[in-house]
Amino acid sequence: MRKPRILIVDDESAFIRLLKLALEKKQRYTVQDENNPARALETARKFKPDLVLLDFVMPKEHGGDVAAKIRAEPRFCDTPILFLSGTVIKRKGEAAEIAGFEALAKPIGLDDLLAAIDRNLAAAAAASGKKPGQLPRWLANIGEAFTRGNAKGAEGEKG
Repeated sequence: MRKPRILIVDDESAFIRLLKLALEKKQRYTVQDENNPARALETARKFKPDLVLLDFVMPKEHGGDVAAKIRAEPRFCDTPILFLSGTVIKRKGEAAEIAGFEALAKPIGLDDLLAAIDRNLAAAAAASGKKPGQLPRWLANIGEAFTRGNAKGAEGEKG
């Protein structure tokens, strides 16, 4: 059975190295890293991840912009993206979110990270049985935003 493929995009190379080693040590995932957010989409195209771990605050390009570029690709429209950020404050019993994506606070314990990865991979797998064109529930908000944005862009091109 093929291992899920995880792409890590973060500008902190030491963090990426430790995270990649920790995930690979579990032998449950194939992991690729990219420390230049400007190359994240190109790396995703080549690697074809099942899930993306994405830093939110990066100096050269904002994580939200990187997520939007990845999601604009039809083959990645259902790929789970988990934001990792030192700016996230998680309240007990509440899931943190940034732009409709689950957000995990740095530093994060490996058990918590593995649980979030597995939860998101399971949700994506369950959603793959959806009707054509239907977004999974956890993507509804961002899907609607992209749909509205695309409709506005298409109208602007016509007129």
